[in-house]
Amino acid sequence: MIEDIYKKIWQLSPTVKRGESYNALVDLTQSLIALYDLQGRLSGDPFSPTRQRKLSLPFEQVNERLRGSVCLITGGLGCVGTALLQELLKFDVKKVVIIDNKVASNIELPENVVLVSCDVRDAAAVTHAFLEYQPAFVFHTAAQRDPGYAESHIFETVSTNVIGTLNIVKACEASGSVIQCVFSSTGKASRYFTEEIYAGSKKMCEFILDAFAKKSSVKYCMVRFTHILDNSLMNQQLMNECANHDYIAVHCPGKFVTAQNVKEAAYLMLNTLVYAEDRQCNFLLVRNLEWPVESLEMALYYVKESGRSIPVIFMGNPIGYTEKFFRGQMDWSNPQELNLLINVYEQAYRRYNQDNDIIISHISPVSEMLVIKALQNIAATNGEEDSKKALLTGLKEIVRDSLNKVDKQDTVNILNWGLQQKFLEIENAKMADYGPIIPMMFESLEDSVHFRSVDNLLYQKA
Repeated sequence: MIEDIYKKIWQLSPTVKRGESYNALVDLTQSLIALYDLQGRLSGDPFSPTRQRKLSLPFEQVNERLRGSVCLITGGLGCVGTALLQELLKFDVKKVVIIDNKVASNIELPENVVLVSCDVRDAAAVTHAFLEYQPAFVFHTAAQRDPGYAESHIFETVSTNVIGTLNIVKACEASGSVIQCVFSSTGKASRYFTEEIYAGSKKMCEFILDAFAKKSSVKYCMVRFTHILDNSLMNQQLMNECANHDYIAVHCPGKFVTAQNVKEAAYLMLNTLVYAEDRQCNFLLVRNLEWPVESLEMALYYVKESGRSIPVIFMGNPIGYTEKFFRGQMDWSNPQELNLLINVYEQAYRRYNQDNDIIISHISPVSEMLVIKALQNIAATNGEEDSKKALLTGLKEIVRDSLNKVDKQDTVNILNWGLQQKFLEIENAKMADYGPIIPMMFESLEDSVHFRSVDNLLYQKA
């Protein structure tokens, strides 16, 4: 019955503004609400466990690291930056410097907080701020974070996220004061390869920190965030449309997301002060992310709670959200520990914090030479298509080389977990849906005994 309702909503969504279609969609939406209610999915806020979840923080250990220090937050006026500032002020820090390109003339800040108007793309201004304030700890949260916007503003996204991060790292190296730099990445960067601009730009940033960590006296560390409810673009859109629009548009049914709250995000960054290592760029992420929540479920919940008779429509996946989920992304040898923010290769380095609520790992080995080459090409671009080509070409070269350094048995497992015919049929997918990474993986196994373990996958029906 639910599948039939989905089909009818798909059929009517393009004509939602016509009276008959609108009324039919309202009825279909109410039917979905009733069916989801019967399944117990709308009895409360689906993200309630996420909002209430708490992450551990070894306060005394962190305070010992921060005591008397100057901290610097890029993007400090944003959601995560603001939450991090509030937490940092609970420690015995000497000063907190905020770097942000937003105009914030009306904000009242404590005496030991300094606001510097600066864009991370301005290398000279960034370096000047570092030399002037001599930070010991840097938390880099500034970024262009909208995946949809990234696809239509490629140069801006790549220059902000990639070149901006490179500027921050170079300023850390030049300052002589920085002990540790923490970068806020995304779970999307755990994809083996991606052609989406936002995710690709963050993945390149992870390569930057990894390359510098191996040769620097500065400790570099990362955190991988998923949807942060307090500033989730998806959640904000759903709530806004439910309150102010005549209908709510979701991408499609069956689109699930994991989430965390902003205090978890701030605590995750602070935990890096304990779990960073010399010459190794670790990343941290929340271990227990709860079961993913369907975006449609959230939309229906908001409609139900509002009491309004408005419909939900399906609009399909816009650019920036089109890549199909690859089942081989996750390690199915231990289903109890599945986590969307860490891939199979990275599982080999996986460990936990003292309280067992944070995963600590690092990315697969990459070539510093290829990272430098990619950054040089990206820095030389000045346009949308050039930026896209430089980013994706660089990523492809780095990933292809990296696949020759990983455990080939992991590659065999990934291909078997992701490309078995029964799983492709369930996902209504074919091998080509997963992009260039699949041919690259097969290529990395050629001329090895491992290829015989997966060559049968090449001859499945299309």
